[in-house]
Amino acid sequence: MNVKSFRLIPVIDMKDGLVVHALRGERENYKPIKSVLTSSAELDMVIEAFVRKFGLREFYLADLDAIAGDGHTRDGQTGNLNILARIIQRNREITGYMGRISFMVDAGAGDVVGVEQVLKAGADQVVIGTETLISLSHLEAIIKRYSSRHIIVSLDSREGRIISATPELADLTPPQALRQLRGLGVKKFILLELNRVGTGAGPDRRLIRECIAALVTPDYQSSNSFLLVGGGVSGFNDLQWLANAGIDGALVATALHNGSLTYQDIKALKHRTH
Repeated sequence: MNVKSFRLIPVIDMKDGLVVHALRGERENYKPIKSVLTSSAELDMVIEAFVRKFGLREFYLADLDAIAGDGHTRDGQTGNLNILARIIQRNREITGYMGRISFMVDAGAGDVVGVEQVLKAGADQVVIGTETLISLSHLEAIIKRYSSRHIIVSLDSREGRIISATPELADLTPPQALRQLRGLGVKKFILLELNRVGTGAGPDRRLIRECIAALVTPDYQSSNSFLLVGGGVSGFNDLQWLANAGIDGALVATALHNGSLTYQDIKALKHRTH
């Protein structure tokens, strides 16, 4: 039997410079986060709370202003990315500030230039969302330039269908999109069920099984490949099911902020035996 590490990754949604509570992908209605972990909606305070209370140091950050095409500054970045860049720089300069922290960032990057801006902000990996991807040819150029090591593709879906302006992906099911994107050399994926985000309704287990089936090949088993799931996680039982099903990790926000998940839950999930 193999011991497999299950990754619990806090989601940080940023809008207008603050961390907000995401709900069903209805971004126009998002409000600053209210959390049992911290009284602040400032990015640095939210990150510190996750580190201090749970020992979590890997984060998924969504720059909602950039995804919506708003708020860019002269250097091509949004105010949210600039805030992140300052925190990352301070963390590198001050020994022991928060320890090693890492970020996968979705800032609406759909081409090589967009990816470069996110990496300049200090992101370890850039998330390319199907929602904002310009075309498959742009994705091929991104992978050629940066390799699959730095690139994660988010399968942005609603009610089991891919959201994308790219004709080849629009309205496919996530398993269909997975097969197509793997053919382009993509190895790292997030299945993001936008209609379930913030609801605590639980992930779509049938859809997840179908995605796993689409990825079960010898090359997927390499350490450079993974499938993460985001949207609807309500607590420990959902995470336990995902881990046992073979998912590599989960993106979670609401269940951490409302106290549904505890430090003991996270410790129990850190190493799973299959």
